[in-house]
Amino acid sequence: MNILTVPVGPLQANCYLVSDDTMACAIDPGGEPERLVQILTERGLQLTHVLLTHGHFDHMAGAAQLAEATGALVACHENTAPMLRDPNDYIPFPGFDGIPGREPDVLLADGDTLQVGSLVVSTVATPGHSPGDVTYAIGGALFCGDLLFYRSVGRTDFPGGDFETLLASVRRLAEAFPRETRVFPGHMQPTTLGDELAANPFLAGLTPRG
Repeated sequence: MNILTVPVGPLQANCYLVSDDTMACAIDPGGEPERLVQILTERGLQLTHVLLTHGHFDHMAGAAQLAEATGALVACHENTAPMLRDPNDYIPFPGFDGIPGREPDVLLADGDTLQVGSLVVSTVATPGHSPGDVTYAIGGALFCGDLLFYRSVGRTDFPGGDFETLLASVRRLAEAFPRETRVFPGHMQPTTLGDELAANPFLAGLTPRG
């Protein structure tokens, strides 16, 4: 499995191009779709899916244009779908409007899987930062959007956010995956579940069951 991190958009959110030798998915294309198409072309990759961890604009602003340019299917949780359809109705800050919307091609629920070439993408519902948050488990790595960061966690003061729900989602990942599992967040550098459980101050006292 190949993982290319491409910070995109005005907030430089991490877009991940995850691929085998020929097929790829783009996780959270928050902008610069033309640049992403160029990278895919240069690497000889066919984009099959655009996967959204959640519907905040800095993670999906380029989704519609990237899908249109490549023919890829856009997949998200049903609670993220309204934000994909009408993204400009959900932007909390001025000056970031003008984002094209589109209808999702695939609505994902907890436990759903997708095939991207030889890669299996598993969907884990991880709400807390927003109600439609999901984490994608691919090849022993987790792509969690704004759920969990290096020594931090996602904001919960946006509509639909809830800190206790977020902690429960992190606990769920910690119970389901080994401590050495790599975590690729929506911002900042990668980390592991074990490192965050041990040193993330926002997770102090979080003890997975079992």
